[in-house]
Amino acid sequence: MQPPADFGGQFNNRYCIGIMHDMEAPDTKFPVQELLRRLSDDTRSASEIARLSGVSQPTVSRLRTSNGRRVRRSASFNKLCSFYGMKTPSSSRPAGAYNELLRNAIVEAWDGSEEHGRALLVVIKGLKELRERHV
Repeated sequence: MQPPADFGGQFNNRYCIGIMHDMEAPDTKFPVQELLRRLSDDTRSASEIARLSGVSQPTVSRLRTSNGRRVRRSASFNKLCSFYGMKTPSSSRPAGAYNELLRNAIVEAWDGSEEHGRALLVVIKGLKELRERHV
């Protein structure tokens, strides 16, 4: 994943989120495909599913079109699993619990400026490169 060639423009936090997504611990018990199958088989509108399950309509629509890409465990994911009668097993990997904590820590640390965003991005990329060298 490369930043745009003219990275001098406005800081792109989607790029930073993409890097963080790549660093997440895999969760082999995460029932993504089962939830996507149930969403696909459900003939109700995204609005109706959202209303009945307690999640937003854009979340339902995104999941329906995601093909499983970039789906993460979240309160909305868990609500949809519960809505369809699916159990959401807890992560068997301790590192999986850190995904949300790390995201929140980065958001709390970032002051919102482009300069600070770039600095955080350098740190995150440096950690990823360090990890790749030691694998």
